[in-house]
Amino acid sequence: MGFIKLVRWRGNPLLRPRPGCFWEAGGTFNPAVFSYGGRVYLLYRQVSRSGISTLGLAVLDGGYEVLERECEPVYVPRESFEVHPDLTPYVNLEEVQLVSTRLSNLSGGSHFGVEDPRTTVLDGKLYLTYVAYNGVDPPRGAISWIDLRDFLEHRWDSWSRPLVITRPGVADKSVVMLPRRVGGKLAFFHRVFPHIWLDYVESFEEFSRGRYLWGKPAIKTRPSSWDSRKVGAGVVVEWGDGLLMIYYGVTGWDDYYYSEGLTPEMFRYPDSPYYYKVGIAVLNRENPEEVLYRPDYPIGAPTYWYEMYPGGKPGVMYPTGAALVGEKLLVYYGASDYFVALGEVNLRELKEELEALPAKT
Repeated sequence: MGFIKLVRWRGNPLLRPRPGCFWEAGGTFNPAVFSYGGRVYLLYRQVSRSGISTLGLAVLDGGYEVLERECEPVYVPRESFEVHPDLTPYVNLEEVQLVSTRLSNLSGGSHFGVEDPRTTVLDGKLYLTYVAYNGVDPPRGAISWIDLRDFLEHRWDSWSRPLVITRPGVADKSVVMLPRRVGGKLAFFHRVFPHIWLDYVESFEEFSRGRYLWGKPAIKTRPSSWDSRKVGAGVVVEWGDGLLMIYYGVTGWDDYYYSEGLTPEMFRYPDSPYYYKVGIAVLNRENPEEVLYRPDYPIGAPTYWYEMYPGGKPGVMYPTGAALVGEKLLVYYGASDYFVALGEVNLRELKEELEALPAKT
């Protein structure tokens, strides 16, 4: 058996904050990704000088070189579940520049806003799932959508009104809508600590009627492995007859596990530094909770300067987007909550790994 690894692009970091752009002076990271017409589109999280999280846009040629990049956001917080309660929800972009940094409760460097997006293209629409955070309540998953044509023509006022789709009072993040229906239903991964959960809905009308995602844990942490503390879905793409998931994992012990009958002695790495690493899994496309392949090692861990916090503190690799380009899977990730970086997975090597697995009986 080989060793699948995420090979960093030599031009990293792919995106850096631009001090002259108010909206992203505080950070550019955790991008949602989709490809269309030979181009790769990144909807990346940007944090303004005043600590507000919005989404910016970069367009890449072939997945590597930046062709276009917006300064003003293409998606902003608009609802009470994503705007601080001391403020009036806004649509006018100028109003956010007046916000003071007196607000507290930072989340990934921001006081409130729309965070950590993922995208899915289905039936001619671009669906955007993200973390909605108002600076006070636990962060929740939300969804909005736009006709793909309107997106490509930059009609940002065509975004649908967002719907919050995870339960109130529960910190529920990393919502990923699968790129295909499963049994005729829409499928969603989401993270309720510490596992990746899976749920299905018949249609988006269920969310409009007050339905929230729940379901059951599908991809769990592994006490004896590197992803022992928590896991979360980063991105899911169709690949051959299966689904390819890139996810993040964190090593270490949490007191939560007492409730599951586990003790710290059962964890191989109970004292490892708290940082985010990148994992890979291949899932059954007709039954996504069935894992066909999931190595017991991470394919990427914070190593390079742009993945580490200042002073060399344990860093972050937070994968949120991917694109298939030839025999490569291009993985886009947030590095140290500040940059967007790019890594590659060799799909031929991954296929060889799968073919070498023992047949199931």
